[in-house]
Amino acid sequence: MKVFRKTGVSTLINILGMSVAFAAAMILMVQVRWDTTYDANFKGHGQVFRMENNWMDKGLYGTYFSRPIIEVAKAASPNIEAVGTFGRMAQEVTLKKDGEETVLSVPSAPVDSSMFSVFPFEWVEGSAREFTAGETAVVSEKYAKIFFGDESAVGKTFKAGNGVEVRVIGVFKDMPKNYSMHYGVLVNLGDRYLDTPSEWSFAAYLKLKDPSRAKETEALMVNAVLEQYGDDHDADEADEFRNGFRIVKLHDAHFERDVRANIASANKAITITLTAIAILLILIAIINFINFAFAEIPFRIKNINTRKVLGEGRGSLIGRQLLHAGLIALIAFAIACLIMHVVAGSSWASYVSDSLALKDNVGILALMLGVALVSAVIAGLAPALYSTSQPAALVLKGSYGTSVKGKALRNMLVGLQFVLSFLFILMALFVGVQTKFMIGKDMGFDEARVLQTWCGYPAGNQRDALRSHLLQNPSIEAVTFADSPIVSDQKMGWSRTGDDGNQVFMEVLPVDVNFAEFFGLQIVDGRDFRESDNQNEAGSIMPNETFMQMFPQFHVGSLMTGHVDDCEIIGVVKDFNFKSLQHAMGPLVLYNWGSKGWRSFGQMYVRTVPGADFKEVSDYIKEAICKFDPRREPHMVTVSHLDEGIENMYQSEQSLGKLITIASFVALLIAIIGIIGLVFFETQFIRKEIAVRRVNGATVGSILMMINKKYMIMAGASFVIAAPVAYWLMTAWRKGFAYQAPVPVWIFLMALLTVAAITLAVVTLQSWRAASANPVESLKNE
Repeated sequence: MKVFRKTGVSTLINILGMSVAFAAAMILMVQVRWDTTYDANFKGHGQVFRMENNWMDKGLYGTYFSRPIIEVAKAASPNIEAVGTFGRMAQEVTLKKDGEETVLSVPSAPVDSSMFSVFPFEWVEGSAREFTAGETAVVSEKYAKIFFGDESAVGKTFKAGNGVEVRVIGVFKDMPKNYSMHYGVLVNLGDRYLDTPSEWSFAAYLKLKDPSRAKETEALMVNAVLEQYGDDHDADEADEFRNGFRIVKLHDAHFERDVRANIASANKAITITLTAIAILLILIAIINFINFAFAEIPFRIKNINTRKVLGEGRGSLIGRQLLHAGLIALIAFAIACLIMHVVAGSSWASYVSDSLALKDNVGILALMLGVALVSAVIAGLAPALYSTSQPAALVLKGSYGTSVKGKALRNMLVGLQFVLSFLFILMALFVGVQTKFMIGKDMGFDEARVLQTWCGYPAGNQRDALRSHLLQNPSIEAVTFADSPIVSDQKMGWSRTGDDGNQVFMEVLPVDVNFAEFFGLQIVDGRDFRESDNQNEAGSIMPNETFMQMFPQFHVGSLMTGHVDDCEIIGVVKDFNFKSLQHAMGPLVLYNWGSKGWRSFGQMYVRTVPGADFKEVSDYIKEAICKFDPRREPHMVTVSHLDEGIENMYQSEQSLGKLITIASFVALLIAIIGIIGLVFFETQFIRKEIAVRRVNGATVGSILMMINKKYMIMAGASFVIAAPVAYWLMTAWRKGFAYQAPVPVWIFLMALLTVAAITLAVVTLQSWRAASANPVESLKNE
């Protein structure tokens, strides 16, 4: 009991440190598992590849092709088992219930029938055998239930996002969320655009018979395309064309950093970082465990030697200590599970891509339980071996606790905790700096007071009437429309042939005539769109400066093939960031497709007057959209601030910053716990020294300064080691961004001052009792 009174507080502190470390590590590993199993969670995933090219902007790869190119490429090699084609469509369906139409937001995509030969589908009802027929669709088990309840979905009909009524021929089992084919509705693509080489809106997934021959297959595919479409290319251009094509294993594609994809992607460096953080958190928890175990030896040695004198064997004594360590580890693991359960039900769960529910993470829990038990063995064995190796007559209180070797080990372990704490804090601060830099950077257009919403094609088809209705609200000062968001990482891709016969690649954003004026885009040459352009059958275009620099054969007045006929370049718009700032500027064309647009605009932007009430304006916009599209109800329409939408594009960076911030907090907490333990035990052994100094005139302040000096030096030395390592990590990490924030000096100063202040406060509070104790009583006890 006497031993527990002296070590019980340290044991509780030790459990706290381990439980927090275990919980943080498990949460991080949930994110790591999500990324490491992305597109690696289905049978035959190692055979599935994705086609990519960088023909568009000569540096950043894209995943979109024209269907004719896909058709040529798929027949190029006998090693290709199947090639599935994937397109884009509005993420909504229209259902008819009780005679009325209603719109639901659903992840949807048009695909060809070959997609079912590339990816495995498990059928709950029906099959894909009839998918070759037009106007057919398959739905997931989840959405079949939402659409049709308990009734059979096969044979039922609904309107897909392209407005075509389709018939359900099959229901497939729900796919994992971290899977490229995680869709609720797949609609038959049919033969649309099979003969349109200029429409680059399709991705291709291929299944190889022998993945080891991927490079050989890739060469055959690009040569087939070049043979079909490369008559006008000289040898250098042909080589450039070949080098700009690749097929990438689908799981590996998830970690690509040089690609503009329309699906989720991750940074492998971030995944490795999160894994390393999880391991390091466990490591510093084990370090604390070892530190406390060694520091407790002086308080346990008398009990151990008494048992030895009474005849208890060394093996039994070691087992007793290992059992004690194991019990601590199990208690810490149980508390960690409780912490994870609490976090799973909080807003913090949004920082992680997958579920944090305990039932969904049995594998990770089992792994962490094993780690906890191994930690107990590692942390308990060395102190147990040492403490039981002393002669039975030894009852010396100080022993290893006051030896030079013992102090050096504990100081080294706490110093390592300091180094890791600095690394985490500095990285968390810089991730925040980079994210704020991107969010705060001028995108090149006026986003103030702009609201955005997907109004849908039926309402967009009546855009002039809808605009007039909205402008009747005094809180709304301007309205414009576009085919897709002004900022998105993937837009419509076009391939065109210039007057010189060379191929030109670009991204295209169809827009309303007042789009440039609405966003304050600067026209650097030529003119802006006019109302009269709406009557032009061929449409008119305004490229950005980057387009004109990349393709100098074009100028204001040049003609380019549009969707109907040749359209004129009427002006040049100053470069603005139309993608998130991870990506460099590329060639963009704003396109007013005139009187024969192939669809209406579905994206709407509204600028409010200063001080407008968001809810009032938002409700008005929702009601207006529903008025022009009776299928919708206000709760089906989402209105948001444009700047918030742009900020959400950096969600992965923000989540990473928050995860590292949590890790830095945990690391610092455990380091503080280590310091508390170290100060607690060391002050037990220097009470006599403190008392002598007090008798000789030393003040409480000077004693505290003496004790704090050691830890300030330890923190400073750790900072000197951590700072250059952190700087290297920061510069390596930011290379994944086209726009990079400078590494500011203030984050190093903040980290140093924060850790120093916390350390000073902890050491002072912990040693105050020993420094202010009556020296006579201390000497008497000694």
